[in-house]
Amino acid sequence: MKKHIPILLTLLCFFSMGANAQSKSDNADNPDGNRLDFSIGFANPIAQQTFAQFYKTKGLQPRVTVEYGLLNLPYTKGLNARISAIAGLEPQSFNNTTTYTSMVKMTQKPIGGRFYPLVLRNGLESVKHNTDGLLSWEIFKYGALWLLKGFYLEGGVSPSVKMTEEGYADVTRSPTFFGWGVSVYDLNEDSRLRFKFNFGTRKYTWTNASSTTSQIKSFCMDFGLSYKL
Repeated sequence: MKKHIPILLTLLCFFSMGANAQSKSDNADNPDGNRLDFSIGFANPIAQQTFAQFYKTKGLQPRVTVEYGLLNLPYTKGLNARISAIAGLEPQSFNNTTTYTSMVKMTQKPIGGRFYPLVLRNGLESVKHNTDGLLSWEIFKYGALWLLKGFYLEGGVSPSVKMTEEGYADVTRSPTFFGWGVSVYDLNEDSRLRFKFNFGTRKYTWTNASSTTSQIKSFCMDFGLSYKL
């Protein structure tokens, strides 16, 4: 897996150059483009498959996520697809279900991307002025679009994760991850600094030395700040 890391970094640099080249036009018709986001939150990692035969979750645990919007890809008059780069840290620990006295610890270091398929090129301004009454259909449509435009799919790798447990030799794995969720900003679309809220699920998967598969699945929730570059 280590040999793929330079390739991933090269691709991120390439996408970043492309994003900078089109940043002026993106900013003109995409209020969520070219933003650097920093979020803190929690996840509830749950052991699955072979890993679950030996370990069980310890409950909610913290995590940190950084996201940067790389590319905006317009495909209709009103919609963009957006690609973002993500990185983070997710400390995880699990109780050993055999000994009951020890636990395995690891820190996931996810590096990858997010794909937003339904980003509104003109933001939510097109529906704001049509609202008429607190319970109107337009208010419902506004809220639904606010959530829908934040829907994303994500994937990547968590390289060289060391699993440590007292009494056992350290094990290093590089899980891949895949997930989905909703990531939304506050409603002040003209502001350079905005608040951000994110919730979703993520699943880490790796192959053991015995050729079996282990997984860790989490529900995640984050709060953060976003700055438009």
